[in-house]
Amino acid sequence: MAKKLDAQAHEFADQMSELLNKTVTDGIRVSAVETLGGRRLIGCGVTKSSAVPKPIALTHKRRYPVVYFYLLIACDLDPENTYLTTTSSIMSHYTSSEMDDNQLIVSIDYDREPENKYPGAHMHVSGARDDLGSVYLGNARSSRKLRDLHLPVGGKRFRPTVEDLIEFLITEEMVEPRPNWRSAVDEHRVRWQKIQLQAAVRRNPQAAVDQLKKSGWNVTRG
Repeated sequence: MAKKLDAQAHEFADQMSELLNKTVTDGIRVSAVETLGGRRLIGCGVTKSSAVPKPIALTHKRRYPVVYFYLLIACDLDPENTYLTTTSSIMSHYTSSEMDDNQLIVSIDYDREPENKYPGAHMHVSGARDDLGSVYLGNARSSRKLRDLHLPVGGKRFRPTVEDLIEFLITEEMVEPRPNWRSAVDEHRVRWQKIQLQAAVRRNPQAAVDQLKKSGWNVTRG
């Protein structure tokens, strides 16, 4: 199982490297390493002795970057010990490599089994709001910031992806993309959507069978 996990984790890391280098970076290498708990960590610069990834400068030209990408994904095999599955992830954009809270643009966080009351897939944004205290009923009213809110983003199956965040930065003109970036994003997005669809079918095969029959397919169990 360890070899299967390693192979799939390294393949996933290579796909992330390819996506970034075909869109907004040059020569970036995303790695996959084993943790003490047996999971695999995916990020830029992660090692067996350091689980903290380096922020990725989003530039492919010889110029000073203005946006940095923090990427850390923890993976394991699914309950059937067959397919790679994400157990947690952090995908964040900052305006500095220091990555202070007030330099955050957006962060998409995910925890497959959250240990708190917040949605497993959620988004953080940074900004100034003076009226949050008037609508917050908790004890930390005076210190409540926009950055503290956990905005739900579609659950574990349909949460935003690296492809979505890259497209966001490019279309909002925060980074300068490579030529043909759109085809690279579309190619990787289709691959991700296929994986998620297959996972959804495995978890709810009867719904898939019912829909196929409605669409005129003959479905038999092998």
